[in-house]
Amino acid sequence: MLRSRGVISPVLALALAIPISLAGVTVSVRGWLDPVIDLADQGSMVTVLLHPRLDEASRAAWMKKQTDRHPGWTVKRVPPHELADRMSAWFPYLKDLLAREGPDMLPPLVEITTSEPEAVAALAEEISVIAVGPTSPVNRVVGRAARRLSVVLYAVAIILAASAVLLTAIWIHLEVHRNAEEIAIMRLMGATEATVRGPFFVAVALPAVIAAAVSVSFTVLAVMWLAGFATPLGLSVAGAPATVLAVQVVGAVILPVATAYVTLGRYARADEGG
Repeated sequence: MLRSRGVISPVLALALAIPISLAGVTVSVRGWLDPVIDLADQGSMVTVLLHPRLDEASRAAWMKKQTDRHPGWTVKRVPPHELADRMSAWFPYLKDLLAREGPDMLPPLVEITTSEPEAVAALAEEISVIAVGPTSPVNRVVGRAARRLSVVLYAVAIILAASAVLLTAIWIHLEVHRNAEEIAIMRLMGATEATVRGPFFVAVALPAVIAAAVSVSFTVLAVMWLAGFATPLGLSVAGAPATVLAVQVVGAVILPVATAYVTLGRYARADEGG
């Protein structure tokens, strides 16, 4: 059983290490998205342009009404001089006009901070409101996209882990069938169950240990390589988490050994029943 393992063991180890390492890389990269996902739940600011004919008292009354209607909103008026600075920066050709006429010529602008910016769009129907700014800020759009990508990455990791389990089950069953005659002869000669299973466990454990080392090494190197592309994007890049590497080691070693234990036990019971 232990003969000619020089080629078989590395091939089996590589076949097992590939899905496990790719799953580890996927989970590690998904962790980089957490700060971006949080953007989807953060409060967003929507600008509301009020009618220029509203006097100070009417404007204050309108802002108080919105705060009373929507306790979760934070309504803040942009001071005229700050709005003038913004307009001068966005539209340089207005700088001379604003300097000559003064910031009071600009219509009043209000900023509403809320976790439900879509609800602010309803204000556009009021007579006091000229226009409502975008209700789908970039940060929320990016956060929602990152959340969807996170679900996809988790699904990919689960599929890769399932493929590793399926590969292990097929591998162990083929090993048992390939050495069925040798196992049967050892049992007929009166060998104990530990003697029968010992070489089989060694033949299985050797590729499992190699697979654990290869999968961890590949995950660490792949995550480091991908970090070089993710850093310029502003993602919170980190190395492969220790928990992910530990799960890879445990999975690569325990999965084949446990499958071998269960499979040999089933065959032993079948031989006794026969």
